[in-house]
Amino acid sequence: MDAPRTAPPALGPGYARLLGAGLLGNLGDGIALVALPWYTATLTGDPVAVAVVAAAGRLPWLGALVAGAVGDRVDRRRLMVAAGTGKAAVLLALTALVAAGAATVPVVVAAALLVGACEVFFDNTAQAVMPMVVPRERLERANGVLWSVEEIANRFVGAPVAGVLLAAGAAAAFGAQALLAAGAVGVLLALRGDFAPAPGPAPSLWSGVGEGLRWLWRHRVLRTLAVLLALSNFAAAMNLAVLVLFARDVLGVGAAGYGLLMTAVSAGMVLGAQVVHRLVALVPPGAALAAALAVQGGGYLLVGLAQQVWVFAVCFVAVGFFTMWWNVLTVSLRQRIVPDRLLSRVLAAYRTVGWGTVPVGALAAGALAAGLEPAVGRVWALSAPLLAAGVLSLVLAAASAAVLTTRAVRAAEAAAPGQRRSTGSHSSPEAVDPPSS
Repeated sequence: MDAPRTAPPALGPGYARLLGAGLLGNLGDGIALVALPWYTATLTGDPVAVAVVAAAGRLPWLGALVAGAVGDRVDRRRLMVAAGTGKAAVLLALTALVAAGAATVPVVVAAALLVGACEVFFDNTAQAVMPMVVPRERLERANGVLWSVEEIANRFVGAPVAGVLLAAGAAAAFGAQALLAAGAVGVLLALRGDFAPAPGPAPSLWSGVGEGLRWLWRHRVLRTLAVLLALSNFAAAMNLAVLVLFARDVLGVGAAGYGLLMTAVSAGMVLGAQVVHRLVALVPPGAALAAALAVQGGGYLLVGLAQQVWVFAVCFVAVGFFTMWWNVLTVSLRQRIVPDRLLSRVLAAYRTVGWGTVPVGALAAGALAAGLEPAVGRVWALSAPLLAAGVLSLVLAAASAAVLTTRAVRAAEAAAPGQRRSTGSHSSPEAVDPPSS
């Protein structure tokens, strides 16, 4: 007689609340994805100034090492609540300044820096909270649902809604984001349970940071992945930094059209989230990682050369699909390789390396466009960051194929000591298109 099947454990109310907080937060982030650069573009047409705002939002990720160490020392739910409250307060202040007509580019830069700092602590800590609310055998399912829901909220809903809100005024867009951030905090306050780190002696803040960095740098495969991610994110940041000007002045779209265009990457990522887990078993990881970089490079080049809305849409759907493939592969690899006791700090170290180039790439794009405009005109000056990012991504694809082979990845997995539990990964994918973990 066959043994009765045991139903998998439910994800539980704690996961539902974490999912709800992520949904609200990412809906607000989707609004900011369109509203912040568009509002900046109404204050100035200078590509450098627009790029500085884009860089400011990512600059705080250079402090992810500290956020990771703090998240291993304090109650994690309280840390998320504090970070979310700070984010809502900054956005409310920005809303008031915009409504009063007192917001300037420096004000927007300062707001982007402060909101980015709050998001570093919120997102980094959420990775450690996930396995505290979800049964270990259900983490993969929980992460898949979370990624899909948050991506839909961020790009499919948030970005188009931003276009509608901007028609009513920039203050409406930023005010809505502030309310959504406050709503996410309210959901987290209803999260019950003990979210303090495991008891035991903890290293000092800076020695813990150093231990995570050293472990990452001594691991050849993860170190290579982190460096490739850093350079890939540099390329993607070049694309994103002046994309609002490219869409408005080259493609000829308005605020609502720009919001819709920004859903293209999300469409590819949501599609990828449904099928990539099947492709992982069919395509060797070395080939898949190189292909992701190659598609990113080819997509940027085609968009920069064709300068057509439909080309943008098709190419960025493909980029989003392969971005999700990259994320699934590399997040799962880290989950299998990194020891549990170091996971939060190594994740933070990985993100610091991988995201540290984002503000540099954004500033480089602004400088490139501004420097070329007198010689080649505005259309090609705004296309130049896309073309440069495409070439760099193709070079990285060739390097990945040569160095990060399937044999190297399999050997790293085989050498990992013991069987570890899965860990939750919040909404931060790896690659910057969209910004990644």
